[in-house]
Amino acid sequence: MIHQFNVSDEIYNKLMTYSEDKSSDNNHRLAGNLENEFNLKKYSGEIQPFILEELYKIKPLMDYFKDLHLLHPKGLPLTLSDLWVNHQKKYEFNPFHNHSGVFSFIIFLKIPYTSEEQSLISPGKKSNGDKAGKLCFYYLDQNKEGGINQLTLDVDKKWERTGLIFKSSLNHVVWPFYSDGIRITVSGNLLMDSSNARG
Repeated sequence: MIHQFNVSDEIYNKLMTYSEDKSSDNNHRLAGNLENEFNLKKYSGEIQPFILEELYKIKPLMDYFKDLHLLHPKGLPLTLSDLWVNHQKKYEFNPFHNHSGVFSFIIFLKIPYTSEEQSLISPGKKSNGDKAGKLCFYYLDQNKEGGINQLTLDVDKKWERTGLIFKSSLNHVVWPFYSDGIRITVSGNLLMDSSNARG
């Protein structure tokens, strides 16, 4: 359902450079309650080969994609349709949402905190469900009371230079953190490219 991958130094350095490009505001297209979100679509050609290479290694997701070919007789290829960067500050968050396309990814470039730090300063530190700084995925589970299950990931400094690939329809939340610094992530969506399809 959710698959982690490592980011090479070459791709990481490119993304860090691209993440500084604030020429194209992207807030109006995203759910994030963040001040600084920027469109990086012009760099898709540089990043698409790397993302597709990682995706093709993941058998469960590729099996799912092959099933989608039933929707079109020619088995359409995947293309990177959206690419953007989030510069998340203290108290900002990404509410419950999902993405367009078939697959989505998140690449963690810079995370200015550790889980241990958040657990000390979070306003929910005494609760039984503290979510400060965490990334949570939500999915239907008929065997669970309430019918919804969650996967909570303690995404902190240790996650820098890694990424996640998942089905775009998977709902998720990025909860606020409570320390100083900027959390920088690059995300994108992959869809089936019908631009050259016939019939």
